Amino acid sequence: MRFNTRFFVLVLTLAALFVSLGAVAAQDGKVLYTSRQMGPDDVPTLDPSQASDVPSVQIIVEIFPELIRLHEESVLTEPGMATWTVSDDGLVYTFSIQPEVPWVKYNADSGAVEQVMVDGAPRYVQAQDFAYTMVRTLDPNVASDYGYVLAPWVVGGSELNSLDTESATYEADRQAAIDALGINVVDDYTLEVTVTKASAAVQSIFAMWITTATPGWLIDELGDVWIESENIVTYGPFAVKSWDHGAGITLVKNPFFAGVGAVPAAKLDEVVFQFLDPAAQFPAYEAGTLQVAEVDGTMIPRIKADPALSAHYYAAPGSCTYYYGFNQTREPFNDARVVRAFSAALDRQAIVDAVTQAGELPAYMFVLPSMAAAPKQEDYPDQTIKFDPEYAKAQLQEYLDEKGITAADITGTLLHNNSTAHAAIAQAAQAMWADTLGVNIQISAQDFGVYLDQRRDADIYRAGWCFDYPDANNWYYDVFHSSVDPDNHFNNAEYDALVEAAAVAPTVEERVALYAQADAILTNTAASIAPIYYYVTDDITADGVERTHSVIGREYYEKWDLAG
Repeated sequence: MRFNTRFFVLVLTLAALFVSLGAVAAQDGKVLYTSRQMGPDDVPTLDPSQASDVPSVQIIVEIFPELIRLHEESVLTEPGMATWTVSDDGLVYTFSIQPEVPWVKYNADSGAVEQVMVDGAPRYVQAQDFAYTMVRTLDPNVASDYGYVLAPWVVGGSELNSLDTESATYEADRQAAIDALGINVVDDYTLEVTVTKASAAVQSIFAMWITTATPGWLIDELGDVWIESENIVTYGPFAVKSWDHGAGITLVKNPFFAGVGAVPAAKLDEVVFQFLDPAAQFPAYEAGTLQVAEVDGTMIPRIKADPALSAHYYAAPGSCTYYYGFNQTREPFNDARVVRAFSAALDRQAIVDAVTQAGELPAYMFVLPSMAAAPKQEDYPDQTIKFDPEYAKAQLQEYLDEKGITAADITGTLLHNNSTAHAAIAQAAQAMWADTLGVNIQISAQDFGVYLDQRRDADIYRAGWCFDYPDANNWYYDVFHSSVDPDNHFNNAEYDALVEAAAVAPTVEERVALYAQADAILTNTAASIAPIYYYVTDDITADGVERTHSVIGREYYEKWDLAG
């Protein structure tokens, strides 16, 4: 049957909601302490429909497993909370949900994870819980940061997500759009989703956190505070034990999760996430308060020189591109010549050699080269902007002469989120722009949540795009197509046409060529961003930690263990 909101209208008192059938106390034995992927600021949200950042997603995938699981090392899709079949035309996905996976909550009073009960029986995760999240992600009332990613793939998704909330007929239009969505709850454990186009990328869309199950009855009851540790209910291998805002989050093993698909039951009893700057993580590791830590680049020479430390150090290609975005609505950054000048004045090799120092690869194209259908920068040397001070000066001078101003008249602010690494890179860029171009750019650092709110209004902002699914479409369409209203307000019809064509081109070769043309517009001819480097994954792990090494920007700690 078609998804209908009547599945979610169930009025329960909170007292009745959390009566348990049985409880299992948290164990003390296997506790992992980590700060990996967290950073120094608070996690912005645990709401799958609202998350758009790596720290939030890292926690979310542990407590709300996806329909389809993206393997963290092979990047292949595997069954998560569901197995699935696809119609012959590639447009209808039918998900068979794992039955009898209970919703749970950690009870601080009893010190145990408890099942959520309804009328004396466990409340299980069902198809309508996944449908609820998808509809909520697309709903303009929710204003999900990632609604635009899901919208083009689900029949009716773009129509719902793009509704004008100020329209006099909005409420009627909204309900009609929800009713028209290609999201159908067939029965308690069967969900049918009709997509707009057959594509190899579709399975990866359903491996995203925005399509997980969420407790609609609780969200309807509590609103935004449903994610607080005293309220949140989950169903994954871990439950939320505590969330000390600004300090850390502790996850506790969910003893009622027996494992589904490629998501096993947890071996660890607790995972304690501490919010620390990467520069502070290695000292904490050496002090014994962290077992897994990211490594600040300045520490790598010492680690490599120490046989004991180097034996625990791991480095591999990362999952993100570091770049600067330039506000296309602000003078002078709405002029491609100025952005080209700023980009050509950046000595990326010097930044990775002298500032980040972790073996990063200088980036001259936006997309991570390991993505499906990604053009490689070495194959397109003539279209990329590299460090070229004379070219940078000439580009800026042409603009200055036209405007009748001098370099001293060029001002602006570079925004980054709090991090010693981001600060060091920003200071290096500031010096390069001053030395080569004679311009004075200020630097502003903000807490992560404030930074996310402010970067659309910044003159220049730092960003790192980490893939949600391993396809170039996730980079060129999902970040800079005009329909997504990019953070830097980039809007180019030729670019849009190229990435739209690339998404459905029949061969990989054709897709690569189209994305290469789009990248040339984004980074050069229309000049909207300056790619700086491709990330590496580097961390250090203590003795006794048995782990996997993810290449997708998030770990699955349920696969980890502590020896002994």
